[in-house]
Amino acid sequence: MNKNFVLYLFYCIFLNYCNSQSLNITDISEANSYIVYPDSSNSQTCSFNFKFFIQTVNIINYSGSSFSFLLSKSFVLDTSSFITKDGHAYASFNGLNLPLGNDSLILTSTYENSDGIKIQQNYSISYKCELIEFNSLGYKVLLTNNFKKSKSGMNGIIQFTGLKNKLKSLSSSGGIFNVKPTFPNSFSFSDYQFQNLTKENIISLLFNNGNNITVKFPSSFSSYYNVDESNSKVVIYPSESTNIIEYGYDNSPLYSVTINKTSVDYEPYIQVNNGFSNYSQITPIYQNDKTVTYLGQLINSAPSKLSIYSEFNNSLIKIYETPILNITKFSKEPFVPNPFIVTYFNSDGIFLLNSSMFTITTSNQFNFLTTTYSFGLFTKDFQWPFGFGSGNNFNYNVSASFLRYKALISSPKVFTVDKTNLININSNIIAPTVNAPILLKFEWVHLFSGNYLLKFRVKDNGYEAFVGIGDVNTIALRYESMIDSESIGDEIVFAAVIDTYRYPIDKFIVFDRLGQTETYSIGQYYSVNPLLKIDSFYENNNKNNNNNNNLLLINNITFFNNFIDIINKSVDNVVYFTYNGGRMDNDEKPIGFMLMDVVTLVKNSKYHFNSSTLYFSTWNSTISMYQIKFKIPANTQPGHIPYRFFINSYSTPLDSEFLPSSAQLYVTLSNFDGYGPIFSNIEKVNSTNEFGWKFTIDDPINGFDYADIIVRGEMDSSTYKFHLTTQNLTRGDKFNGDYQINITLPSKCASQNYIITQVKLYDTQGIGCYFSVSESFVGGGVNNPFINYLLDSTINKLYKKCSGENDGIDSSPPILTLFTPQVAIPADGHMEVYFSFEATDYESGLKDLQYPMVYVEAIEFQIFECETIIKSKNITSATYQCYVYLPRGVLYTSEITFSVYGLINNGGCYGGYSSDSLRILFPYKFSMKAVSSGLAKRLDIYRVSQITTSGGELWIIGAGFFSSNLVVLIKYYGESTFTQTSIPTISYPNAMLINDVKPTDKPFIIKVQEAFFSNEFTVYPLVFDIRFVPPIPTELPTESPTPNPSSSSSSIDSSSSTPTSSPIPTNKPQTCLGEPLCGGSKQGYCSSSGCVCYPPWIGNDCNSQVIIIPQPSTNTSQPSTELPIIDNNNQTSNINLYTFDKWIYTPINNIKSQYFTSIQSGDTKSTNTLTTNITVTLEWFNQTTIIQFANNNITMNPSSIKYTIEITEYKFLNQLNSLQLVMSALFESSTSKDTCSLKVFGDTSDGDNSNFFKIQIDDHSLYGRFIKRAIIDSKVSSIENQLLDSKMNSIQTSSISQSFIGITIPNYKQSIIIDPDFSVLVDSKPVSNNDNNSICTSNKSKLTSSQLAGIIIGSVAFAAVVVVAASYFIIKKWKDDKFVKTFNRKLKKLS
Repeated sequence: MNKNFVLYLFYCIFLNYCNSQSLNITDISEANSYIVYPDSSNSQTCSFNFKFFIQTVNIINYSGSSFSFLLSKSFVLDTSSFITKDGHAYASFNGLNLPLGNDSLILTSTYENSDGIKIQQNYSISYKCELIEFNSLGYKVLLTNNFKKSKSGMNGIIQFTGLKNKLKSLSSSGGIFNVKPTFPNSFSFSDYQFQNLTKENIISLLFNNGNNITVKFPSSFSSYYNVDESNSKVVIYPSESTNIIEYGYDNSPLYSVTINKTSVDYEPYIQVNNGFSNYSQITPIYQNDKTVTYLGQLINSAPSKLSIYSEFNNSLIKIYETPILNITKFSKEPFVPNPFIVTYFNSDGIFLLNSSMFTITTSNQFNFLTTTYSFGLFTKDFQWPFGFGSGNNFNYNVSASFLRYKALISSPKVFTVDKTNLININSNIIAPTVNAPILLKFEWVHLFSGNYLLKFRVKDNGYEAFVGIGDVNTIALRYESMIDSESIGDEIVFAAVIDTYRYPIDKFIVFDRLGQTETYSIGQYYSVNPLLKIDSFYENNNKNNNNNNNLLLINNITFFNNFIDIINKSVDNVVYFTYNGGRMDNDEKPIGFMLMDVVTLVKNSKYHFNSSTLYFSTWNSTISMYQIKFKIPANTQPGHIPYRFFINSYSTPLDSEFLPSSAQLYVTLSNFDGYGPIFSNIEKVNSTNEFGWKFTIDDPINGFDYADIIVRGEMDSSTYKFHLTTQNLTRGDKFNGDYQINITLPSKCASQNYIITQVKLYDTQGIGCYFSVSESFVGGGVNNPFINYLLDSTINKLYKKCSGENDGIDSSPPILTLFTPQVAIPADGHMEVYFSFEATDYESGLKDLQYPMVYVEAIEFQIFECETIIKSKNITSATYQCYVYLPRGVLYTSEITFSVYGLINNGGCYGGYSSDSLRILFPYKFSMKAVSSGLAKRLDIYRVSQITTSGGELWIIGAGFFSSNLVVLIKYYGESTFTQTSIPTISYPNAMLINDVKPTDKPFIIKVQEAFFSNEFTVYPLVFDIRFVPPIPTELPTESPTPNPSSSSSSIDSSSSTPTSSPIPTNKPQTCLGEPLCGGSKQGYCSSSGCVCYPPWIGNDCNSQVIIIPQPSTNTSQPSTELPIIDNNNQTSNINLYTFDKWIYTPINNIKSQYFTSIQSGDTKSTNTLTTNITVTLEWFNQTTIIQFANNNITMNPSSIKYTIEITEYKFLNQLNSLQLVMSALFESSTSKDTCSLKVFGDTSDGDNSNFFKIQIDDHSLYGRFIKRAIIDSKVSSIENQLLDSKMNSIQTSSISQSFIGITIPNYKQSIIIDPDFSVLVDSKPVSNNDNNSICTSNKSKLTSSQLAGIIIGSVAFAAVVVVAASYFIIKKWKDDKFVKTFNRKLKKLS
């Protein structure tokens, strides 16, 4: 009975267990997946994607596990992303073309295994396809300003508001336009294909029910220039021939167009038609006061005329036509060898344990081009001398050995040469079929400036496992990147620090020695037990922030200097901005900034970004803004400088062409030089044993800096490298100088051509001109140092005739007689291989100054070059030496083999030895077996983060940083030893942070220490010299282009700045005021000139703050100002008062208005009077803006109003008379009880050299600024500002305060312009009885909110009570009471 009870109990337990087996289905879809808009803005069907995580419960045996799915709607399983393992599954389902309305999906998931267990579970999900509510849709359009042509490739951006869901795509009509998503809820549009020269395109963005949004935007293919033959000059290079032979890559003919400059910002539209196609690509290279020169290429595919067209009155007109040009292109000849022969040396357990070697041989001709080899996943370009076995370039033998893994997954496997020659490689070992290695876990940490620490845990499948980032040929993580302390068994951990601006990443590849791969994309789920996903490290860490990567949330952009003079000097600057997407914490990514001017773009040709031109934001806690310090290169193109903000290298950047005028950066003066040095004269020098070239190098603006020139023998590839600087000058200077390169040959030599195969000429700003016969350069076609010699295809060739039999040619190659490799593994763990070898050539001897190359090769095209030195040499023999530093892990599981190439004799013949050739000659010296010490933990420093002269934090990137006992030693400039020891505050195996670098503007040296030392690494701080330099404008930026540059509209002469007629006064140093001084460290600081305030603080003690108030309404009947002009002679008080009853009002835009009136000046009693025009421009500023007036940068605060008052010629009765403009301001509280008022007049201390007045009532003030300069007769002249309250009987009570400011300017002839401005402030400290000169009523208390409203109204009304008068007065003589009474009467009426 007990046994039955036990059996019954077991049965019950088993039954309950079976009943508890189930499936859990979890919806892991994106939050915005359930309610969506149609696939396009005007369609009526939607697409959905739902993701599920399915888990079995109480399943023990997973053998034979499978999942199947049944769906109630037309959804399909995305099989490419489906994952299942151990009773867990990830499944993604797509539904396409689903109709409008609400619906639901029922997912039936079935699990089965080999035990016969079958479990089903249903899951229901509701979804909705809904139309966009067009009536609730708001939008904002940002249009390109087209300055310097669009750098973004976009004509405009439309930003939507009122969207409840994601708008996937926008439908459009009206032309061939490209519309694509950019920022969140934003789309860009562009006219990417030439259609016509209309200045304005119209695009209709289509929505449902016939709704649309029409947007007008400027065309990419039109300009604001009218260019024809009368105002342009075209020059063709070369100009003398119709048959042109290119003798280098991109060595095509060129054309330049020089046009009369009518704008510093807009560029002409030039198009070339070659009879087969049209293209438009010109580059500005020079610019002066009157002209701009552009350069472009002339390209055709067959003999044809080339016509150059320009835009004129919205049409294309022909300005030049070439004769029929027959251009013989320079191109890479295909590798067409004789048949390949393949030999094998398979793994023998002695020399090669884990690898096998194969050798290819053939014969061919050589023309200095690279050869591309590919095998499996890997591709590599090889240059001379690799693979050159014997012979000369006219007929040489190829002999190259390669290592591969000892087994192949299938045989044969294809090896390719130059992508067209296919060679079958066989294997004697075929690997069994196994799954590719997989990713177990991925982690990332942002370190600094787009640099991420990436960490991978992968599972080895028995054939080793590695990681490729982006592409295995770009970055491959092998054992040098292995974290062996975290690697256990078949789980291997790799880590690397990647600069994602330099190497943008979209995927990872896990691969093995057999070439099997598994690819993982950003955002992909890659594991189900546990459930893991590759989160995008391009997003902000704040997952709750819906404004990730939205650069349109950058606002309040200002520069330390908006207007820059960069004549022959680079200038440092700072950009400030706010980001409304939320404050980024320390672990968030900074915002990047890069100039997009012509000079900067030249420096970004090699990589996606150049670290020297990309700068990153820091948080300025004092002003609560982000700031970025950057450098503006000297002599870049004048006018607006385009720039770009980045939030990462993946998302759409924000270009300055879409930003308001206040956010533009402007170059006022520049000797623009966008072209590198060129050869203006070339002479060939050819004597008995010496030959070469004599060059005249021209760079008339920036000046020549240095050159790298390579000359090679056409037959034997002998190589001569020359590095020239101004130290090598034989005549002249860096702007125009002579240089010479010489080659000396012995009497025994081979006759052949010597060819200049590569030229790189750089000026002092890093702008280069390039030429090569073996590779192309970005911009190399236009930037050609041989631009003056494009007709002479032999200019880079010089034939050297040698005496002797058969022109001295020796057809027998040099012989390798001794070869000795030696491995050194010092105590610090690094590995070096030293080579010593001897070669002999008994017939002609070995050629001088030729240095063979030793190659160290591991499997998968891991090649390390070892360039030799000549240790000794005699007539027939030479001894060579070199050593190569091997990365950690190269010898861990793979052997390495050696080869030697580049032995050249004097008879024009070379020799080389593949690894297989060395194996035959030196059987025990051609390879080296794997060693366990290959994973020694040595310390290496590779690179560091940017650091400024302020010191502080420095990230150190390297390898071997495993120990917790590491320290960093620092040796500062001028020190003989390492004097500082820093302990890292953050440490990873390949990155560490120290935060105590001392401030320094000099390079310093660091090294890492544990038991041993790392390499020494020199750190170069970024040196910024931020100082305000008053600009000297040449052309003021305009908000809109002039439609017809040939019109008679006036413009500022660009040949010089606004001249100065008298010394401009500067303010005397002021005493720093306030308690604490200057408002404390968060409001300002005390300088030698007085308090300098941080925005938005203002005043002589930085205790007043600008109030943001609504823009006042526009008065269209008068300029919110009454402007009487009063005339007076020198000796009497007789005054003529002119009252303006009629104004002509002209709205300029929503923040600027203009008013015009006139009077008759002179002797009013005569008929010989003069019409004097008065123009008043009122401009409202919504945000901090830097403007320019009278050669001075002025910061306009938010909610301030600027008056620009311009008066034309006034007929003075006496040349000794001066003019005084009197401005009166009245500030009144809405209550007269318990108030205090105060007036202050003095000099500013923030560097703008102005006077200020401040009328304060309690804790609110009216602030006016009067610049001590004006533009008088087109010259900047000094003026004097005086407080006239005592003279004018101003009103001053506790609740009403009035001031009169007199602006005295000298006698003038043509015109005057003055530029005062006014703001409303709130003060940290209200006026009290204790303040000097204050007027108070009793029972003083703080203003109430109703009183504050009265002050704000009063401040707005102030615009209606500013009265300006001009009068002749004897200095300090004010006697006319009638004038004062008139003023006060009018003020009362206006207020």
